Order: sequence, then C-alpha cells, then structure tokens
Amino acid sequence: MKTLFNVLIFTIFIPNSNAQEAETNINQDSRINNLVQLYQNESENSEDYQIQIYNGSLSSANSKKNNLDTDFPNWETKIKHVDTDYRVRITGIKTALEAERKYIEVRKKYPGAIIITPN
Repeated sequence: MKTLFNVLIFTIFIPNSNAQEAETNINQDSRINNLVQLYQNESENSEDYQIQIYNGSLSSANSKKNNLDTDFPNWETKIKHVDTDYRVRITGIKTALEAERKYIEVRKKYPGAIIITPN
C-alpha cells in the first residue's frame, strides 16, 4: 500500500517540477575584457625557459636538431643564430619546474645541455 501511494505521489508531482530551469544574467565590468587582452598579449610576448643542447657550426646544428626531433618528437625545437654560432634549443617551456624535468630527461642523451632562463 505504501509503495502504491509513493508511486502515485511521484507520478503526480515529478512532471510538474521546474527545478532545472533557470536564467542567469552576468553583469561584468567592461574593463575586464581589456585586462584579459593585456594578459594574453603579455603571455605571447614573454620569453620562456629554453634548454640549449648545442652551440657551433650550422651543419652540426642541423644534425643535432634532427637527432633531437627524433629523440623528443613532441617538443618544440629551433636553431637560433647568434653571432657566428648556431644554437640548438628546446623552446616553449613555461615554468622552471617543467624546464628542470625536461633538463633531467635531456641530460641522459645530451650531457652538455644547459637551461637558459628568461631575462
């Protein structure tokens, strides 16, 4: 009898409940969009940590970069020309912790690697 009464109550009241319907209005200061834009621009222009694995001639730099791309295919690498030397670096490292972790991994194959910190 209780079960029948509970089923009857639920079948009457559940379809009429509107608990999941709502409308939300967000009023935000227009200056917030400007702050977000400034933050995004600053993040794009900021220098990141880098790990340098080679410094020398262009032909050797190309060879080292190819080896590095093979060893770590998901990492961003580049060759940077400074004065008369070419430097092979792993770029796009945002934090010191991430740089240290990658550095430990890189040192196993490239013992002469160094971490380059942003200015």
